[in-house]
Amino acid sequence: MDTAELRKNFEEQLANTDKQIAELEANLAKAREYKLKLSGGVETLDLLNPPEEKEETTAEETTAEEPAAAFETGSAGIEPGTSA
Repeated sequence: MDTAELRKNFEEQLANTDKQIAELEANLAKAREYKLKLSGGVETLDLLNPPEEKEETTAEETTAEEPAAAFETGSAGIEPGTSA
């Protein structure tokens, strides 16, 4: 194979790979939308028929979880990526 044929082959592979990536991204977007719809359905069912809690959380467990939850959501008053 000479360099011209090799270049042509590589360019075809690049084009095919770009096409595959676009298709996969479209399928990923559809899957994420479907997941969101399913989550909404579960939330709706929970509102209509609340699940029974197996164990009650104690005040200690609730207090221990709050700082981590505040940090994850960025609700601690500090924007992610900034320093205090």
